Amino acid sequence: MTTAGPLIFTPNKRKDVRVIFTRTVKVFCQGKLHGQFPARNLSLGGLFIEGVTDIPVGQDCRLELYETGLRSSLILKFSGMVRRKVEDGIGVSFTGMEDDSFMFLQTMVLYSSDDPIGVAEHFLEDFVPKSASAS
Repeated sequence: MTTAGPLIFTPNKRKDVRVIFTRTVKVFCQGKLHGQFPARNLSLGGLFIEGVTDIPVGQDCRLELYETGLRSSLILKFSGMVRRKVEDGIGVSFTGMEDDSFMFLQTMVLYSSDDPIGVAEHFLEDFVPKSASAS
């Protein structure tokens, strides 16, 4: 088999599975509310927030997400850092969160994924001891 031109391969630098995530996120910088913005996608490592154009790369921030259900409400809090900035928003990587926030993230990614079995296997990779995976 031959190709008509050179192959271009652009590896995905992200190690975490991303899913579509349409919620509003409150963004706090330097202890003050910066605003509420829509999130576009989510992973265990971070999220993309649309509409934020004036927070520089490297800035620490705090994020709040309000998840409401029929019988309960949950406020999820994350610490993050702006890792990338594009014309329509920012990519924030998580630097810290509480256990319930992490469990929520896992659940959202698992149930929103096109490949939940592959995502579950990816989750398990973090719990398999390195010596066991080498054998």
